[in-house]
Amino acid sequence: MPFTSFFSDATGSQTVAISLDIAMLSIVGCCLFMFCSGIYRLCPGWGPVRRFDSDGNEEQRARENLLQREHAHRGVSAFETKEYKQLYGAIGKPTWGTLEAPQAQEVWVNDPVYGQVKVRGNFEETQRLRRESTWWAKDERRFMKDAHLRRGEAGSASQRRGSHLPK
Repeated sequence: MPFTSFFSDATGSQTVAISLDIAMLSIVGCCLFMFCSGIYRLCPGWGPVRRFDSDGNEEQRARENLLQREHAHRGVSAFETKEYKQLYGAIGKPTWGTLEAPQAQEVWVNDPVYGQVKVRGNFEETQRLRRESTWWAKDERRFMKDAHLRRGEAGSASQRRGSHLPK
């Protein structure tokens, strides 16, 4: 069966689409063949990195070792003396404020499942303060259920703010 008879029933746009499909499948097939056979590694620059630009020298190693020791010393001393500021992620000081119990402290504990984790001591007191606060955001489902609020409720937040309180 000649190649032209294959396209004899196809319109012009169908012929273009079939030709593009054949070209695409050929390219994908070639890529799969190159990947599975590993032949791409023969091209210069496509192999694994075996040597970096520079191994460095003894002076560089000494400077890096000094920086590492200084960083470790400052990190430990800052946590021991409470000089550090508690940050929320990468944004720094929270823009919405903080509300935590004054006796709150963070302790590192080794968990058998998760490894080293941070446990907040006296967190129940922080939760109580947040629950009783008038300005702390209470968008958790339980608080919304207790306040008889639903997601997507009509009206602004200021209109809903006191609607659940007894008059």
